[in-house]
Amino acid sequence: MKALSSALAALVLTALVAAPVLRAETPPDQMKAAGAIPLTTALLDKMDAAVTALSADDAAKKELSAASADPSINPDNWGSSITSKCPKVAAVFKTAGISPDDFGKALFAIMAVSMGGDDMAKSDDKTVKANAEFMTANKDKVEKTFGKFMELSMPFDKGEK
Repeated sequence: MKALSSALAALVLTALVAAPVLRAETPPDQMKAAGAIPLTTALLDKMDAAVTALSADDAAKKELSAASADPSINPDNWGSSITSKCPKVAAVFKTAGISPDDFGKALFAIMAVSMGGDDMAKSDDKTVKANAEFMTANKDKVEKTFGKFMELSMPFDKGEK
């Protein structure tokens, strides 16, 4: 019994010492994206209005689909790329009251927080932590808006039903 107890103690000690090493840190670029803009219900409402309007505009959807396939577009240049390469999409964002830059920052913040798990909720960065809390409190609305946007980003085919 004493041998089992000693073995168990050694196992627990090994697990406690190894746990920080085994758990990967969230990459800095993911943390940056997660805190790039404070997520709010007003911002999410504007995003949803833009996505709804984009869904009804075939020309804008086609532009967005083409831009989504461009490997040079990343979280740091998404907004400026959309502004310069997608005038129809940019016009939809303007009508919805959100800039392409803010839309992109919010979109990437949602993705980063979703992938970051507990690291985000425990972050020392106040915006990252607040965004994690916001997403937990508004899970259904965030998922609905994000899901509608992801549908828009799929390759455009007017013949699809």
